[in-house]
Amino acid sequence: MNRKTLIAGAVFAGLIIVAIIVTRSPEKGSRVEGEAPRPVAKVPAGGVDTLEITKAGTTTVIKKDGATYKVEKPVPYAADQEAAKQAFEGIEKLEFDGIVSDQKAKQDEFEVGANSVRVVAKKGDKSLVDLRIGKVANNTTMVRVEGKDDIWQAVGSLKYEFDKDASAWRDKSIVTFPEADAERIEIASKSGGKIVLTKPAPKDGGAGGGEWTVAESSVKVEPLDKTVAPGIVSGLYAWKANDFADNAKPADTGLDAPDNTVTIGLKGGKKVSVLIGKKKGEEDYYVKTADSPQVFLVKKYNLERVNKRPVEFREKTMCNLNEGEITEVTVAHDKDSFTLVKQAGKTGNDAWKLTKPAGVTLDSSKVNAIVSAFKDWKATSFAEDNSPKTTGLAKPTATITAKSNLKGSGCVLKVGSELSDKQNTFVEKTGISDVFTVPKWSLDRVLVKVDDLKKKS
Repeated sequence: MNRKTLIAGAVFAGLIIVAIIVTRSPEKGSRVEGEAPRPVAKVPAGGVDTLEITKAGTTTVIKKDGATYKVEKPVPYAADQEAAKQAFEGIEKLEFDGIVSDQKAKQDEFEVGANSVRVVAKKGDKSLVDLRIGKVANNTTMVRVEGKDDIWQAVGSLKYEFDKDASAWRDKSIVTFPEADAERIEIASKSGGKIVLTKPAPKDGGAGGGEWTVAESSVKVEPLDKTVAPGIVSGLYAWKANDFADNAKPADTGLDAPDNTVTIGLKGGKKVSVLIGKKKGEEDYYVKTADSPQVFLVKKYNLERVNKRPVEFREKTMCNLNEGEITEVTVAHDKDSFTLVKQAGKTGNDAWKLTKPAGVTLDSSKVNAIVSAFKDWKATSFAEDNSPKTTGLAKPTATITAKSNLKGSGCVLKVGSELSDKQNTFVEKTGISDVFTVPKWSLDRVLVKVDDLKKKS
């Protein structure tokens, strides 16, 4: 055998060996059963009974008690069961995808430094896992064992499971009851207003039951707005707070003399009562239940679903005109006054003409948005103070008039000032003594600028 043949054979054999090594070696980042390195030992299912999670200097201690979880520190309280369950399971499912850095100077960059979220998992008094939880990238989370410099990639987005402050680990449920069990609603205000509504129980143990009816009211609520009572029950049956007010004093919360008390009577004679206190800041209100000292904070939008005065059970329809019956729409305004008139014998948007201001050609595509606003046009509430000074109706900012071809129909609305929330406006309807509060966006459908009605060349 000549020299060239021997060299070729050796090269070929070498290539075979390399090919075998490559095919048997895992790709970078892959894990081989039983071979992947780990910074902490694997925790078996049920192998942890305590989590200590430290964020921003506050440590929350969560204990597993059978199938449930409870917060022991900083305040003994029921835990958010789903959040706690995910956290415990996250420790059990920990997998790793290698070291990304062993440089201490990189810890803050990867968000695993001394101020990062720290998670200690224990069984009894024995610490099994002690990790700093850091940045999430490409479905991995940077982690570091406390006291070591190596920064590892943990598989999955662990930060979302552990990066919570102390209040987020607590159960924020205010009241919980089966929605279908509600049979009675009673609202009593500090000012003396009261309303009681009842609903017949379902027949033969079925679901549903009859409609809510007024059994007692301190003010006239006819015709009844049939959406309010179901809305209160829907808002309360699984009502959650936004935060806790653990150290708030009764004088500050107003819960020693609540503005409103809402009580839901349930099937079987049970009941739940919610006390509504003062406002805190711009968006939060103090609330609590009648049978617990715990004070909660809820956002304004969350509270508005259930915090109703008796008058708010009254029907709030301001106008209810079908597009086909409207013959004229006039907006009298300091600026941008206009009149739309429907021409006889014509149909559709092209039947409308802008008669004021004169000489303006109407963009017919803008008509439908205006005339359709008068169909089942509802306010959201009533003003607590109807005085012209408070509502701004001594000198309305605009008057909206819709005429109808049906006798006795039509609608005239006077627009007052904005409420303090800048989201709602006082509106008075001719022939109605109460003043409505109406969302600005609802009025803006009609209070359009003349320039927006012009047909663009």
